[in-house]
Amino acid sequence: MRRFLIVFLVTAFFMPVFADKVTFIMKHGKKISGEIEKIEVSDADGLNKMDTTTINAASGVSEMLLKIREIKSIDFKSSDDVSCYEDSRFAPTRKVCTMKAMYFIQMKNPEKKKEKIEVTDDRMLYFYLKGRKEPVKFFLYKIEVTNKGREDKISYRELEREVLKHNKEGVKNILFK
Repeated sequence: MRRFLIVFLVTAFFMPVFADKVTFIMKHGKKISGEIEKIEVSDADGLNKMDTTTINAASGVSEMLLKIREIKSIDFKSSDDVSCYEDSRFAPTRKVCTMKAMYFIQMKNPEKKKEKIEVTDDRMLYFYLKGRKEPVKFFLYKIEVTNKGREDKISYRELEREVLKHNKEGVKNILFK
């Protein structure tokens, strides 16, 4: 019995975090499917990536941290206009452009409440799929681009174009299997 318990625990804890399949339908119409190897998150600049198995969300006034494994689908609803501003907390002053998008989550095992669950995770997500060299990367809540590290080289107009490019190349639907 003890040996069985040890084998079970080792198997449960050392199995890959993901073996789930996923299908991305991109806003420009391309469809990408595969088996998830890992998921990372970072800021828009792609630095300081870290592994994740969760996503931030909200239902009404309740904030929640959802396990990606428990999500059935994530669907794009709408997005706002691009907003740009200067952040004087930094020297030199940093330029920032953002665009908020609205994505709704459908859980595999939904609760009895019928309130919609909205994504509130403003990090860039990187989905690594088996057999694919480059990750599928996108924002789900707020696209935020700054001139960090390129203060003298980039204008608001260029930052705004970057935000619009991220939005155009973003995800329309994600289906987990």
